[in-house]
Amino acid sequence: MIKSIIKVGLMLAVGIIGYNFFLGTPEEKASSRETIGAVANATKAAGKAVGGVFKGEYKKFRDGKYDNAIEKIGGALDKGKEKLKGGTELLGKIDDWTDRQSEWRKTKRALKQQLKDAGDDANASEEIQKAIKKHNEEAEQLEAEGKKLQKAAEDAEE
Repeated sequence: MIKSIIKVGLMLAVGIIGYNFFLGTPEEKASSRETIGAVANATKAAGKAVGGVFKGEYKKFRDGKYDNAIEKIGGALDKGKEKLKGGTELLGKIDDWTDRQSEWRKTKRALKQQLKDAGDDANASEEIQKAIKKHNEEAEQLEAEGKKLQKAAEDAEE
């Protein structure tokens, strides 16, 4: 019910603005132009904001923000793994993390290639944008889990 009222209200507003724009008095025409300009500017600003978010995610991806952190944690875990004795549960978790790290790297290479291949294709870019965002989220998760494993390995050494 509320959706219907909102839709009718929007259609009525668009109809009034359209009528005033084409058939209204000079004051009404000026007011309609001003309203349309404001809506266009708001749409443009929203588009820029979305573009800014993607640029930020793409920059993190391109600059390898997570690469160094994940590499350092991987190295520390390998050292901790060498020091641990026997087939503990922690060793299995470290192996699992290392496998996921390897998959993360493969995915990154594939995304870079897709981005290169996509060029200016807008539809492909949207899909790639979503994939890059997801990839960056996975990197944050991997980093956090790796730090926990690193601490656990250090605690096990003591």
